Amino acid sequence: MRTKTIKLIIAFLLIFLVTGCKDNETSIKKAEKEDPTEAGSENAETEENETTDSEDDNLDQLKIGEAITFEETTITLNEARLEPGGEYEKPNNDHYLVVNLTAENNSADQEFIMSSLLNVELKDEEGNAYSATILTEGAGEQFDGDVQAGDMMTGDIPFDVLQSDTYELYFTNPFDSGEAIWFIDSEDLIK
Repeated sequence: MRTKTIKLIIAFLLIFLVTGCKDNETSIKKAEKEDPTEAGSENAETEENETTDSEDDNLDQLKIGEAITFEETTITLNEARLEPGGEYEKPNNDHYLVVNLTAENNSADQEFIMSSLLNVELKDEEGNAYSATILTEGAGEQFDGDVQAGDMMTGDIPFDVLQSDTYELYFTNPFDSGEAIWFIDSEDLIK
């Protein structure tokens, strides 16, 4: 009798998990910049739909300054810069690369949590992956914390990296599927 009850509970939980995961698919799209001069134009609406369709195929080709929308949160890579560290902080690799991100919560009632350790990873052209590190001199507020409904948060994430001609910044939501990838050319880094 006890075994049947346990099996029934496990079956119920599996059905619940499968159903819950199915409804929790992530909607990821490139954020559009608003152009107030074309807002009422029918042609502008058609052009926007065509642009959105082609951009959906290029989500992994984002550049500095571009934004992506995950469900009700818009993430923007504002800048990427090199930092030498401080008197007591020297990089173990070639230098510190610091990215500055903004998260805007477009929800009316839901709070989101941003974590530089859970949401962000950097890779160089050789495929080396870097996690966020600690940098007290040369980095501002850390990109970590709660973003209340209607609010935004801007912060830095430092990485201790090897010299590379290109980097890719991966932003993922660990609880949903999907990721955005920003391409960072070393020529675009603020030095």
